[in-house]
Parts: sequence; C-alpha cells; structure tokens
Amino acid sequence: MPTDEQWKLIEEVLADRQEAIAAALIEEAETLVPVAVQSTLGELRRMVADKFTRQIVDGITKEQVAAYRAQVAKGGTDIIERVVKDLGDGRASVTTRRTFRPWLSDMASRDQEEILRIIGEGQRGGMHPHQIARELRGYFDGTEHNAVTAARTEAQKIRTDARVATYLKTGVRYLEYISALLETTRPEHAARHGKIYPIDKAPWLGEPNCRCILIDADYRVEEEGAAVEESDSITLTPEELEV
Repeated sequence: MPTDEQWKLIEEVLADRQEAIAAALIEEAETLVPVAVQSTLGELRRMVADKFTRQIVDGITKEQVAAYRAQVAKGGTDIIERVVKDLGDGRASVTTRRTFRPWLSDMASRDQEEILRIIGEGQRGGMHPHQIARELRGYFDGTEHNAVTAARTEAQKIRTDARVATYLKTGVRYLEYISALLETTRPEHAARHGKIYPIDKAPWLGEPNCRCILIDADYRVEEEGAAVEESDSITLTPEELEV
C-alpha cells in the first residue's frame, strides 16, 4: 500500500482536482447566469419597460452566483430527485424535490478508493511504479464521461435557476413547462409538457441530462384563460414510468 509520502501526494492530487472542478463550475455560473438573465429579460420586453434595468441584471447575477458558490464550497450542489408514491390502485404519483448532494466530495472519496485499489493490485502483481502510474492515468481518463454529464447537468440547472429568479424579480406569476419530447424524455416530463403552474408550484428542474425549460405563461392565463395546475404531481402507471 502507499507510503506516507505517497498518501500525501494522492491527497494533494485529489484536492487539486476537486478545487479545479469547483473553480470551473463557478466560472461557468459567472458566464451563464448573466446570459440567461439577459435572454429572459428579452423575452419579457412586453412588460413595463422601466423594470428592465442594468441593476436587475447585476442583482440577479450576483445573487445566483453567490448561492451557487456557497453550494460548491460545501462540496456539491442541489440536485433534483424524482419522488414516486404508490397510490395503491395500479398507479403512482410522481413529483420532484430539491436536495443537496455532496457529489464533489463523493467523487473525491470514490477516486481515492479506486486509486488505492489500483495501487494495491499493482503492487501485489509486481507491477513497476511506471505501469501503476499509467493505470492511474487511465482511470482518470475513464471518468471524463461522468464529468461531461455533470457539467451539462450543472449548466442547465444554472440557466434554469437564473431564468426563474428573473421571472420572480420581474413579477411573473405563471410558468409553462416545456419538454424536449425526445425518445429519451422521462415520461413524467413528457406528461407535464404544456402544463401551466403558479410560479411557486412549478416543478423543479435539474435532473441529469434534462432539457426541459420553464417559460413565462402570464399572457396565456390572463388573456387566454389557460388552465393552471395547482400541483406538479403527475399520475402514471408503472408501465408508463418504465420501472
């Protein structure tokens, strides 16, 4: 197993890796939030013009980035989880909840366990230290896909949070759920497509690889009389849930 000196090096590598990922996430938030806010404000130009000031953009950006930075500092971010409740009649209700997951810390722990496994097996097999080093590089290269998925999910969450914060700041009352409606779309997401919710009851967005968005629906409700859902719960059969 690793010597004290090797342990120190491993811990330094993992700390540097987590710090680099955290810095990249913060930089991403600082880049994406103002763009999302500006884009959302552009969609809302029909509202009172004097609401759309530089101060609003700066204020929302500052608040959102600070909130995201605080999450990352704890070693993770908020995630969205599917909550399924059996209704007892062959159907299930599906809602969402937001919860903090220390995935950066979890990743560091998994990396450490895998590093120790690779080193241990290499030493027991009589591998040269250079061969063990190559095995370790291969492991980190193999985690790239997971990193890309995480980055894509985080980017979508950042944009969604910035849009919703902008809606709240500018007085929007209703949001419409828009799903990508692809073959890979989750069944409850497809079922919510086109539904309108009060802004404080709209479904949370941010599941891995989710492409759904929320858009302003005040006009549809106030001018067209569109129906409004009072809950984000969707009722599906187990077959529809694909569980």
